[in-house]
Order: sequence, then structure tokens, then C-alpha cells
Amino acid sequence: MRTPFLVSLVVVALGGAASAQAPSIDKVARSRAGMVSSGSPYATAAGVEILERGGNAADAAAAATFAMMVVDPANTSIAGRVQLLVRRADGVTVPIDGATQVPARVLPLAAGSTAREGFGTVPAPGGVAALAELVRRHGRLSLDRVLEPAIALAERGYGVPGRLAETWERVARQLARDPGAARHFLKPDGTSYREGETFRQPALAAVLRAVADSGPEVFYRGRIADQIARDVSSGGGSLRLSDLHGYRVESGVLVETEYRGRQVLSAGGRAWGNTLGELLNILAHFPVDRPMAEPDRVEILARVIAQAMADRPQAIGTLAPKPNAIPLDRISSPEFGARRAREIQAAIAAGGLPPDPGVDDVDDHDTTHLSVVDREGNAVALTTSIGPSFGSRVVSPGLGFLYAYSYRMRDDSVPGVRDLTEMTPTIVLEADRPVLVLGGAGSERIPTSVLMVLTNVIDRGMDLETAMRAPRVFALGRRVRLHDWTAPEAAERLRARGFEVALVPLGASPHLGLVHAVAFDRERGEFVGVADFGDAGAAAGPR
Repeated sequence: MRTPFLVSLVVVALGGAASAQAPSIDKVARSRAGMVSSGSPYATAAGVEILERGGNAADAAAAATFAMMVVDPANTSIAGRVQLLVRRADGVTVPIDGATQVPARVLPLAAGSTAREGFGTVPAPGGVAALAELVRRHGRLSLDRVLEPAIALAERGYGVPGRLAETWERVARQLARDPGAARHFLKPDGTSYREGETFRQPALAAVLRAVADSGPEVFYRGRIADQIARDVSSGGGSLRLSDLHGYRVESGVLVETEYRGRQVLSAGGRAWGNTLGELLNILAHFPVDRPMAEPDRVEILARVIAQAMADRPQAIGTLAPKPNAIPLDRISSPEFGARRAREIQAAIAAGGLPPDPGVDDVDDHDTTHLSVVDREGNAVALTTSIGPSFGSRVVSPGLGFLYAYSYRMRDDSVPGVRDLTEMTPTIVLEADRPVLVLGGAGSERIPTSVLMVLTNVIDRGMDLETAMRAPRVFALGRRVRLHDWTAPEAAERLRARGFEVALVPLGASPHLGLVHAVAFDRERGEFVGVADFGDAGAAAGPR
């Protein structure tokens, strides 16, 4: 029998009803007993509570993610997808692939239609299966205990943060087109929830309770699965009960890159760890680990990033396969990185521009990340998503959760294949022990923002907080985006070279990646957590 969970949130009266207010948690935290850094103070509090109740990093990461699936509907859902790395204290690293999957039979597009919409973009969900697998194989607590924080948040509600409220308002019109989405994610007058207002999800709480009581089977092969299949089918979607019955978590692809004496582990394959490997393998041939003029350093980073974006085997912005694409294992090889480095060095000397990826810009509202470590040395880097903001923007009327959007079904609808994402959960080892756990949000800016934090820590010797505050770089061909506190002479150099430069303030949209990270401070024997300063997240550790 489940024990009621006493969630560590401040409960106050608001409008005559109990609602959960955001915990007072900082962007930067230190603890000797473990650490959680995520895109929401509620999710961080859920993870910390589980650590304090005897759970390990796997339990805490699952609890924080389930909580995030409640409090961040723009970016994730229990019908979404997950990519994660577990680094166990015994030295074993396990990648878990909880990607969404295209149904076995995809219905043809309606006559005259050029894009799938609504239920027509709904894939088989992977997040619940992946989190249950994480807890079962690597956790210490039972799944029902891990789910208690998320259930409490769904029942009591939470205060909507500003970034979420802005996105919610932007997509309110699309949500209103679906009766289920309008019922569960808009107010009675059809408007979205505003910053500070309380949002409760009793229907979602009931689904989470069912999973807690009966396990993930109920979501894939039980009564919840039956309802999902009926609702998606009646909405004109392709997902059927057999697709849910057949869904299985898969072992992910682990990409290992040696970078200046550190071992960088990242999720590849359907995630973008191969691109992070390419970025590091190219950058290793440039002396950015020594004092360097800022214009030189920023130009090198811009060119390295632009090259890696051009080398992706899928088209930027669509993930559709390119003809004659370079295989992933090749782009992340040291030999390929050395070749690209020589080409970039020649381009710098000649003043040439990087290859054009064929796209002007990309969306950045679709993902969130969390990093967790415990006192025993277990670590989890986990990224979760539902596609563009609010996923497919359709909801099962009786279940109350949003469905993910499948880019595969939009661009390359091969039955039974899994979705590709830019997720890049990453763990850095020194002497075979985790010293940095991180990942991010922001589509193609995910691996590049991870790169920026890594090079700041490893090459420039910054502590994690300073590394996270430092300006970042992103580039697509000649189009470069810099934070607006980047040294002015760096932007001037790039413009003189023929680049188009846009300056972006902190927290703006489009942004330069939202990173949530944990590091180990050897000198003080403490874990340091930092949540991205441009996001609504928080970091905290157990007492």
C-alpha cells in the first residue's frame, strides 16, 4: 500500500483552495549529500525529497522527471520521450532510449494536405517505460514511491512560471482547436494560464496513480492504453493498441569521446551525442585551452559549430535524412574531427565561410533537461521532450495529458521507426569518476550549449557557476548568434569576416540553449548544482 507523500513545497491558501507554491530554491546550490538541477523548482524539490527519503540518483531523476511532466506541459509529458545516461557508482554506464515510435501503420494524408496535424502526429510514447526501467534496474525505491511527488503536484497544483505562461499564451489558439486540450489546458473562458496562477490536473493525477498502483503495464497494455488507443483513433490518428503493446525500451547508443584527458560520455544514435563528439574532436586541435584573444576564440567556436551542424546526416530543422549522409559513427570519430579541424584552419587563414546548412533558423521550444547525483557517486543525465511547444496540442479527454509530436511522422513517416532528437545528456569523467553531469534544451542548440559549458570548465578552468554565466555561441553557416555581453570586438571580427551576427539577451527567445548541470568540487568535497540563468529552473541538494 502506498504511503502518502508529504511534498516539500509551501502549501498556501489561494482562492479558497490549497495550491502548491514554488519552493524557494536558488539557481546555484552546494551539498555534500547529492544534487539535483532541473528546469523547474518543483521538479528539483521532488528529486531532493526522494534523495532524502533514501532513494538514489536513479530514483531521484525519475521522480524529478515525472514531476516535470506535470509542471512543464510545454516541454514534456507522460506521453513524451526520454533519452538518458546512468553512470553507476560501480563504474558502469547505461544509456536508456525511451524515444517515441511511429505506429506500425501510418494513415495516409488527407487529400490536399501537406502536413500531419493533431492526432495525426501522435507516436507511441516512451517516457513512462523509460522511467520505469530506470527505477527497476538502477533505483532503490519502488515506482509508486517515486511517483508520489508528481501525483501531489498534479492534485494540488502549481504556480505557473513566466516562461511557461508566455509559451502557453502563444499556443492557446491551437490548443482551443482540440476539445480535450481546451478542457484540460485552457481556462473556461478559453484563455491560457498566466504567470503565478495555479494550474491543477486531477485527470493526470488519476493516470499517475494508476501507474503507481499497477506499474507501467497499465499505460501500455492495460486500461490506460485502451483509452489512449480509442482517443487517438477517434481523433483520426494512426496509433493503435498494438503499437502500445509492442513498445519496448531499448538500450541507447553510448558515444565516448576523449577530450584533453577527460572521458566525455553522451547519448548518441537517436540523440545528438555523435555531434557533441565531433565538436570536441575538432576543438581538440585548436589551442583554446591556453590564453587566447576573445575574437579568435569566438571565431573558432563559431566555425566549429557551423561545421558540425552542416555535417549532421539529417536536415537541420526537419530531421529528414540527407542524401549521401555521413554516418554518425564517422562524424564522431577522432580521425574525422582531425580532418575537419584542418579544413577549418585553412578556412580561417583564407577568410572563407563555413558550409551553408540550408536553413536560416530553428525552433527552440521543445525540451527540458535535468542532472542528478547522489552521495554514493551514482549520476543521471536525462533529457525529455514532446516536440514543439505543447507537443501535438491534442489531449485525451478522459486522461488529461498532452501527446508528443512526432517529427518522423511529419518528415519521414517510416512505420515502426523511432524519433530522432537533438537531446544530448552528457557525463564527464576524471579518473573514472563523474565530475560533470549536464544536458540542455533548445533543439540544435543543445549540443552546442553543452559544448560551451564543457570548454569553459575544461579549457578555461572556470568553476561551474562562472562557466554557466559566460556568453555562448551558436552558428548555422554564416549566421552566428552571440549573447549580447560577448566582447564587442568578437562580433566585429565575425562581421568583418562576412558572418551575419545577431546579439541575444539572457532569457530571450530564440535563446542559446538552457543547460542544467551538476559538478563535483574536489577541493571542497561538495557537489555544485547550477540551473541555467535564462530558464525558470533551480538547483538544490539534500540537507
